[in-house]
Amino acid sequence: MRILSTFICVLALGVMGCSETSGTAGNGGVGGDGGTGGTVECEGAGDGTACSNGACLDGVCTVLTTVSGTVTLQESLDMDSPAAGATVSVRKTSLSTTADEFGEFAFDVFPGLWFFESSKEDTWGFIELYAVPAEGRSDLEVVVAADAFVTQLEEALMVDIDDTKGMVTLLFEPAGGMGGETATLSEPYDFSLTFDADGEPVRSENVLPGDEAPILGFAGVDLTEELTLTPVGVDGVNACDLEYRGAVYPVMAKTITVVDAECAPL
Repeated sequence: MRILSTFICVLALGVMGCSETSGTAGNGGVGGDGGTGGTVECEGAGDGTACSNGACLDGVCTVLTTVSGTVTLQESLDMDSPAAGATVSVRKTSLSTTADEFGEFAFDVFPGLWFFESSKEDTWGFIELYAVPAEGRSDLEVVVAADAFVTQLEEALMVDIDDTKGMVTLLFEPAGGMGGETATLSEPYDFSLTFDADGEPVRSENVLPGDEAPILGFAGVDLTEELTLTPVGVDGVNACDLEYRGAVYPVMAKTITVVDAECAPL
């Protein structure tokens, strides 16, 4: 039951251009530059009404850039499909769109560092932090997880996963995942899990050796807007840090927050 190929490819995006009726763009994201500012002040600081070819960000007309990708529905431990009709959005802005019948989407967003959300009815949504360059990007692979997928995790682990709380998934990028990596969270959680060499979910506080895409997950994480994580490498072997150092992350009910860690040999 290898599920890692889609489970770890988690992203999201969302956007709408500025118009006379566009909603409040808000401050968006956590950390980062929050987009590239223009030179024309928006009337009403955030209502977007003064923008002719962009959108209003923090009271400044900001040129948008295009992002595109796909949304995958993880139906079970060994099955996935295009997530037709899924919503992808930029967190804390009015920018959002809907995936087509093939799970594909393309739309305009602010350049900068943003949290992207994916959601669909009867699924667990995902949140992940992404950098959007001025030239845009076309490689976003967003995921939503069906209730049945989480039920199978519960059965495999013999636990209950609280959907009034959130989950956090920490992906150790190469050259990490040698076995023994762990992490600490600033918020309480119910239990942690990882995957063995066969891709099977198991309860563990540490990454196990042998998996090509090492993941450490935390279930039942208390809700917060300011979660901090500290990846910990293997003593004497490697050192790990967040891809976006110093970032804080939101944790939402029935949502999986994805965090990337980078590890390097000592």
